[in-house]
Amino acid sequence: MHSIVTFEPILLASSSPRRIETLQRLGFPIIVCAPDVDESVFDHLPVNERVAALAELKAREGASRGPYPPIWAVGADTLVTVDGAAFGKPADQAEARSMLEALSGRSHIVSSGICALDRRTGAVELEVSETSVRFAPLSRTEIDWYASLGEWRGAAGAYRIQESAALFVERVEGSYSGVVGLPLHALYAILSRLGYPFPYGEASGSTVERRS
Repeated sequence: MHSIVTFEPILLASSSPRRIETLQRLGFPIIVCAPDVDESVFDHLPVNERVAALAELKAREGASRGPYPPIWAVGADTLVTVDGAAFGKPADQAEARSMLEALSGRSHIVSSGICALDRRTGAVELEVSETSVRFAPLSRTEIDWYASLGEWRGAAGAYRIQESAALFVERVEGSYSGVVGLPLHALYAILSRLGYPFPYGEASGSTVERRS
């Protein structure tokens, strides 16, 4: 008879349905506390620093407002970069089409920052996951069709790889879950470093080291 694996609850500083569903599917009990932050505050930073800073800002803001427990708070942020231009969430369908045109037939980088916070001590751990994604060339008809689906809403780079946009993806090099918006190995790494009690025994996370 298999024992039931239980996790300690996590306060998720995000309203993203993808992040919520991902953690729930893994068995984490979560309490959602969507952060109220100005995501443009770090626009002057390089993208990898920007997503890390926003992930930390969101985790801290969620931790300051959310109920206690949970002990552990998690924040995340994702941006798409092509030719040095960072794409966040499109404001409307026209901007979504423009982003898809820029991604068509090319590779781009998806950067996902992830932050975990121990609310007892204030200790913070950060990781950034960077993944290369290549789109096939897209026709005007394909772009119009995809934009009409509305999947671009709330999605960095105007697409969701786990939904219909998967039809256009030729290659992924790196973390698939990072493209979805929650890089799972990076999350495991930072929670392990903070001392989150994964139910796998004392060796949990022992091979996970801080990135230089």
